[in-house]
Amino acid sequence: MDRYLTFLYIRRGNAGVKSFRVHRGLAVSLSVVFAAMLITSVTLAVRYSGFMLDSRKLTELQRENDELTGNIRSFGAKIEELERRMEANLELQNQARVLAHLDPVPDDVMEVGIGGPGPEREMSRETGYEALLVSLEKDLDMLVRQSDLEVESYHEVIDILESEKKVRDSTPSIRPLKGGYLSSRFGRRMDPFTGRIARHLGVDYRARTGTAVMSTADGMVTMAKKKGSLGLVIEVNHGSGFRTRYAHLSRILVSRGQRVKRSEIIGLVGNTGRSTGSHLHYEVIFRKTHRNPLNYVIPEGVYFD
Repeated sequence: MDRYLTFLYIRRGNAGVKSFRVHRGLAVSLSVVFAAMLITSVTLAVRYSGFMLDSRKLTELQRENDELTGNIRSFGAKIEELERRMEANLELQNQARVLAHLDPVPDDVMEVGIGGPGPEREMSRETGYEALLVSLEKDLDMLVRQSDLEVESYHEVIDILESEKKVRDSTPSIRPLKGGYLSSRFGRRMDPFTGRIARHLGVDYRARTGTAVMSTADGMVTMAKKKGSLGLVIEVNHGSGFRTRYAHLSRILVSRGQRVKRSEIIGLVGNTGRSTGSHLHYEVIFRKTHRNPLNYVIPEGVYFD
Protein backbone atom coordinates (compact mmCIF):
# COMPACT_ATOMS: atom_id res chain seq x y z
CA MET A 1 0.00 0.00 0.00
CA ASP A 2 3.03 2.32 0.50
CA ARG A 3 3.52 2.36 -3.26
CA TYR A 4 0.20 4.14 -3.76
CA LEU A 5 -1.33 7.37 -2.61
CA THR A 6 -5.05 7.30 -1.77
CA PHE A 7 -7.15 10.43 -2.36
CA LEU A 8 -10.65 10.83 -0.86
CA TYR A 9 -13.22 13.35 -1.97
CA ILE A 10 -16.76 13.98 -0.79
CA ARG A 11 -19.36 14.20 -3.47
CA ARG A 12 -21.86 17.04 -3.44
CA GLY A 13 -25.26 16.47 -1.92
CA ASN A 14 -24.30 13.73 0.52
CA ALA A 15 -23.73 11.36 -2.36
CA GLY A 16 -21.06 9.60 -0.42
CA VAL A 17 -17.30 9.48 -0.35
CA LYS A 18 -15.25 8.41 -3.27
CA SER A 19 -11.60 7.44 -3.31
CA PHE A 20 -8.92 6.71 -5.89
CA ARG A 21 -5.37 5.61 -5.77
CA VAL A 22 -2.37 6.94 -7.66
CA HIS A 23 0.98 5.29 -7.86
CA ARG A 24 3.44 7.19 -5.72
CA GLY A 25 5.99 7.49 -8.58
CA LEU A 26 3.34 8.86 -10.96
CA ALA A 27 2.21 11.38 -8.35
CA VAL A 28 5.77 12.58 -7.82
CA SER A 29 6.32 12.85 -11.57
CA LEU A 30 3.11 14.80 -12.08
CA SER A 31 4.07 17.11 -9.21
CA VAL A 32 7.49 17.73 -10.73
CA VAL A 33 5.98 18.37 -14.16
CA PHE A 34 3.43 20.78 -12.67
CA ALA A 35 6.10 22.61 -10.71
CA ALA A 36 8.31 22.85 -13.82
CA MET A 37 5.40 24.17 -15.86
CA LEU A 38 4.61 26.72 -13.14
CA ILE A 39 8.22 27.88 -12.94
CA THR A 40 8.44 28.08 -16.74
CA SER A 41 5.22 30.08 -16.93
CA VAL A 42 6.42 32.52 -14.28
CA THR A 43 9.80 32.87 -15.99
CA LEU A 44 8.19 33.50 -19.37
CA ALA A 45 5.81 36.02 -17.79
CA VAL A 46 8.71 37.88 -16.15
CA ARG A 47 10.74 37.85 -19.36
CA TYR A 48 7.79 39.05 -21.39
CA SER A 49 7.20 41.82 -18.90
CA GLY A 50 10.89 42.77 -19.15
CA PHE A 51 10.75 42.62 -22.93
CA MET A 52 7.75 44.95 -22.99
CA LEU A 53 9.54 47.33 -20.63
CA ASP A 54 12.69 47.23 -22.75
CA SER A 55 10.58 47.77 -25.84
CA ARG A 56 9.01 50.88 -24.34
CA LYS A 57 12.46 52.14 -23.28
CA LEU A 58 13.80 51.43 -26.75
CA THR A 59 10.92 53.36 -28.30
CA GLU A 60 11.56 56.28 -25.97
CA LEU A 61 15.29 56.20 -26.69
CA GLN A 62 14.58 56.10 -30.42
CA ARG A 63 12.32 59.14 -30.07
CA GLU A 64 14.97 60.98 -28.08
CA ASN A 65 17.60 59.98 -30.64
CA ASP A 66 15.45 61.30 -33.50
CA GLU A 67 14.93 64.55 -31.61
CA LEU A 68 18.66 64.82 -30.89
CA THR A 69 19.45 64.12 -34.54
CA GLY A 70 17.13 66.93 -35.61
CA ASN A 71 18.70 69.32 -33.10
CA ILE A 72 22.21 68.44 -34.28
CA ARG A 73 21.27 69.05 -37.92
CA SER A 74 19.61 72.35 -37.00
CA PHE A 75 22.69 73.33 -34.98
CA GLY A 76 24.94 72.42 -37.92
CA ALA A 77 22.84 74.54 -40.30
CA LYS A 78 23.07 77.53 -37.93
CA ILE A 79 26.84 77.16 -37.72
CA GLU A 80 27.06 77.12 -41.54
CA GLU A 81 24.94 80.28 -41.71
CA LEU A 82 27.14 81.90 -39.06
CA GLU A 83 30.24 80.97 -41.07
CA ARG A 84 28.78 82.67 -44.16
CA ARG A 85 28.03 85.79 -42.16
CA MET A 86 31.51 85.79 -40.68
CA GLU A 87 32.99 85.65 -44.19
CA ALA A 88 30.84 88.61 -45.27
CA ASN A 89 31.81 90.45 -42.10
CA LEU A 90 35.48 89.81 -42.84
CA GLU A 91 35.11 91.43 -46.27
CA LEU A 92 33.55 94.54 -44.70
CA GLN A 93 36.24 94.59 -42.03
CA ASN A 94 39.01 94.48 -44.64
CA GLN A 95 37.35 97.37 -46.49
CA ALA A 96 37.36 99.34 -43.24
CA ARG A 97 41.02 98.46 -42.69
CA VAL A 98 41.89 99.76 -46.16
CA LEU A 99 40.12 103.05 -45.36
CA ALA A 100 42.15 103.22 -42.16
CA HIS A 101 45.37 102.58 -44.14
CA LEU A 102 45.81 99.15 -42.54
CA ASP A 103 46.65 95.90 -44.29
CA PRO A 104 43.80 93.38 -44.67
CA VAL A 105 43.78 90.50 -42.21
CA PRO A 106 45.65 87.57 -43.87
CA ASP A 107 43.64 84.41 -44.52
CA ASP A 108 46.02 82.25 -42.50
CA VAL A 109 45.53 84.52 -39.49
CA MET A 110 41.75 84.28 -39.77
CA GLU A 111 42.01 80.48 -39.75
CA VAL A 112 43.11 80.71 -36.09
CA GLY A 113 43.79 76.95 -36.12
CA ILE A 114 43.65 74.90 -32.94
CA GLY A 115 45.78 71.93 -31.87
CA GLY A 116 44.71 68.37 -31.07
CA PRO A 117 44.95 64.77 -32.31
CA GLY A 118 44.91 64.02 -36.01
CA PRO A 119 41.70 63.06 -37.87
CA GLU A 120 42.67 59.35 -38.06
CA ARG A 121 42.93 59.09 -34.30
CA GLU A 122 39.71 60.98 -33.79
CA MET A 123 37.70 58.89 -36.23
CA SER A 124 38.93 55.68 -34.67
CA ARG A 125 37.71 56.87 -31.29
CA GLU A 126 34.56 58.71 -32.28
CA THR A 127 31.83 57.25 -34.48
CA GLY A 128 28.50 58.37 -35.87
CA TYR A 129 26.95 61.43 -34.31
CA GLU A 130 29.71 61.64 -31.73
CA ALA A 131 32.17 62.43 -34.53
CA LEU A 132 29.72 64.97 -35.95
CA LEU A 133 29.40 66.64 -32.55
CA VAL A 134 33.18 66.82 -32.27
CA SER A 135 33.33 68.48 -35.70
CA LEU A 136 30.59 70.97 -34.81
CA GLU A 137 32.32 71.79 -31.54
CA LYS A 138 35.56 72.53 -33.41
CA ASP A 139 33.73 74.73 -35.93
CA LEU A 140 32.06 76.64 -33.12
CA ASP A 141 35.35 77.05 -31.28
CA MET A 142 36.97 78.45 -34.42
CA LEU A 143 34.11 80.90 -34.93
CA VAL A 144 34.52 82.15 -31.37
CA ARG A 145 38.25 82.64 -31.95
CA GLN A 146 37.59 84.45 -35.24
CA SER A 147 35.04 86.67 -33.52
CA ASP A 148 37.58 87.64 -30.86
CA LEU A 149 40.14 88.40 -33.58
CA GLU A 150 37.66 90.56 -35.49
CA VAL A 151 36.81 92.52 -32.34
CA GLU A 152 40.51 93.27 -31.86
CA SER A 153 40.80 94.29 -35.52
CA TYR A 154 37.80 96.63 -35.26
CA HIS A 155 39.31 98.27 -32.18
CA GLU A 156 42.48 98.86 -34.19
CA VAL A 157 40.49 100.38 -37.07
CA ILE A 158 38.47 102.59 -34.69
CA ASP A 159 41.63 103.86 -32.97
CA ILE A 160 43.16 104.79 -36.34
CA LEU A 161 39.98 106.47 -37.61
CA GLU A 162 39.51 108.40 -34.37
CA SER A 163 43.11 109.57 -34.55
CA GLU A 164 42.68 110.64 -38.17
CA LYS A 165 39.37 112.32 -37.33
CA LYS A 166 41.15 114.50 -34.78
CA VAL A 167 43.67 115.48 -37.46
CA ARG A 168 40.88 116.19 -39.98
CA ASP A 169 38.89 118.22 -37.48
CA SER A 170 41.97 120.26 -36.59
CA THR A 171 42.96 120.95 -40.21
CA PRO A 172 41.55 124.14 -41.80
CA SER A 173 39.43 123.09 -44.77
CA ILE A 174 36.68 125.68 -45.52
CA ARG A 175 36.38 129.32 -46.54
CA PRO A 176 36.24 131.54 -43.47
CA LEU A 177 33.14 133.31 -44.73
CA LYS A 178 30.23 132.87 -47.12
CA GLY A 179 29.94 135.33 -49.93
CA GLY A 180 32.45 138.04 -50.70
CA TYR A 181 35.30 137.51 -53.14
CA LEU A 182 39.05 137.00 -53.06
CA SER A 183 40.71 140.42 -53.39
CA SER A 184 44.34 139.66 -52.52
CA ARG A 185 46.31 136.41 -52.69
CA PHE A 186 49.06 134.92 -50.56
CA GLY A 187 52.70 135.83 -51.36
CA ARG A 188 54.44 138.82 -52.87
CA ARG A 189 52.21 141.76 -53.77
CA MET A 190 52.14 145.57 -54.03
CA ASP A 191 51.54 147.05 -50.56
CA PRO A 192 48.49 149.36 -50.91
CA PHE A 193 49.94 151.88 -48.41
CA THR A 194 53.62 152.04 -49.41
CA GLY A 195 53.41 151.01 -53.07
CA ARG A 196 56.33 148.66 -52.55
CA ILE A 197 56.55 144.90 -53.08
CA ALA A 198 55.87 143.13 -49.79
CA ARG A 199 55.07 139.60 -48.67
CA HIS A 200 51.40 139.08 -47.92
CA LEU A 201 51.12 136.43 -45.18
CA GLY A 202 47.48 135.55 -45.85
CA VAL A 203 44.59 136.18 -48.22
CA ASP A 204 41.99 138.96 -48.25
CA TYR A 205 38.27 138.48 -48.84
CA ARG A 206 36.37 141.62 -49.78
CA ALA A 207 32.96 141.54 -48.06
CA ARG A 208 30.43 143.85 -46.46
CA THR A 209 30.92 144.95 -42.89
CA GLY A 210 29.01 142.61 -40.59
CA THR A 211 29.46 139.50 -42.76
CA ALA A 212 29.82 136.46 -40.49
CA VAL A 213 33.34 135.03 -40.10
CA MET A 214 33.65 131.30 -39.33
CA SER A 215 36.34 129.16 -37.74
CA THR A 216 37.78 126.93 -40.44
CA ALA A 217 38.46 124.00 -38.07
CA ASP A 218 37.90 122.84 -34.50
CA GLY A 219 40.14 124.50 -31.95
CA MET A 220 40.60 126.86 -29.03
CA VAL A 221 40.67 130.65 -29.19
CA THR A 222 44.11 131.85 -28.08
CA MET A 223 43.66 135.53 -29.03
CA ALA A 224 40.59 137.75 -29.23
CA LYS A 225 41.54 141.42 -29.02
CA LYS A 226 42.74 144.51 -30.87
CA LYS A 227 46.33 144.17 -32.04
CA GLY A 228 48.11 146.94 -33.92
CA SER A 229 47.72 147.00 -37.71
CA LEU A 230 45.55 143.85 -37.64
CA GLY A 231 42.80 145.72 -35.81
CA LEU A 232 40.36 143.42 -34.08
CA VAL A 233 41.86 139.94 -34.53
CA ILE A 234 41.05 136.39 -33.48
CA GLU A 235 43.58 133.57 -33.39
CA VAL A 236 42.52 129.92 -33.05
CA ASN A 237 44.87 127.08 -32.15
CA HIS A 238 43.59 123.92 -33.86
CA GLY A 239 46.22 121.51 -32.58
CA SER A 240 48.38 119.25 -34.77
CA GLY A 241 50.54 122.34 -35.45
CA PHE A 242 47.78 124.47 -37.07
CA ARG A 243 46.71 128.02 -36.16
CA THR A 244 44.49 130.46 -38.04
CA ARG A 245 44.04 134.24 -37.78
CA TYR A 246 41.07 136.44 -38.71
CA ALA A 247 41.88 140.17 -38.81
CA HIS A 248 40.31 143.64 -39.42
CA LEU A 249 37.06 142.50 -37.77
CA SER A 250 34.29 144.88 -36.79
CA ARG A 251 33.24 142.67 -33.87
CA ILE A 252 34.61 139.71 -31.90
CA LEU A 253 32.03 137.11 -30.83
CA VAL A 254 34.28 134.73 -28.87
CA SER A 255 36.66 135.02 -25.95
CA ARG A 256 40.13 133.72 -25.21
CA GLY A 257 40.13 130.09 -24.02
CA GLN A 258 36.80 129.29 -25.70
CA ARG A 259 36.57 126.09 -27.74
CA VAL A 260 35.04 126.45 -31.20
CA LYS A 261 33.92 124.06 -33.94
CA ARG A 262 34.43 124.16 -37.68
CA SER A 263 31.88 126.54 -39.30
CA GLU A 264 31.09 128.20 -35.95
CA ILE A 265 30.70 132.01 -36.26
CA ILE A 266 33.43 133.75 -34.27
CA GLY A 267 33.32 137.36 -35.53
CA LEU A 268 32.12 139.85 -38.13
CA VAL A 269 33.93 141.38 -41.14
CA GLY A 270 35.08 144.98 -40.57
CA ASN A 271 37.59 147.68 -41.45
CA THR A 272 39.69 148.03 -38.30
CA GLY A 273 43.46 148.44 -38.12
CA ARG A 274 45.59 149.05 -41.21
CA SER A 275 42.91 148.55 -43.84
CA THR A 276 41.74 150.28 -47.00
CA GLY A 277 38.18 148.97 -46.86
CA SER A 278 35.84 146.39 -45.38
CA HIS A 279 37.44 142.97 -45.76
CA LEU A 280 38.70 139.87 -43.90
CA HIS A 281 42.41 139.10 -43.69
CA TYR A 282 42.82 135.34 -43.17
CA GLU A 283 46.05 133.46 -42.31
CA VAL A 284 46.97 129.79 -41.90
CA ILE A 285 50.07 129.04 -39.81
CA PHE A 286 51.56 125.54 -39.57
CA ARG A 287 54.35 125.11 -37.03
CA LYS A 288 55.29 128.81 -37.08
CA THR A 289 55.32 128.91 -40.90
CA HIS A 290 52.68 130.79 -42.87
CA ARG A 291 51.00 128.64 -45.51
CA ASN A 292 48.84 129.62 -48.49
CA PRO A 293 45.28 129.51 -47.05
CA LEU A 294 43.85 128.61 -50.47
CA ASN A 295 45.58 125.23 -50.19
CA TYR A 296 43.39 124.52 -47.16
CA VAL A 297 40.03 125.23 -48.71
CA ILE A 298 38.05 122.24 -49.99
CA PRO A 299 35.67 123.42 -52.75
CA GLU A 300 32.00 123.11 -51.89
CA GLY A 301 30.41 119.98 -53.34
CA VAL A 302 33.68 118.06 -53.34
CA TYR A 303 33.74 114.96 -51.13
CA PHE A 304 36.53 112.54 -50.39
CA ASP A 305 35.74 108.82 -49.86
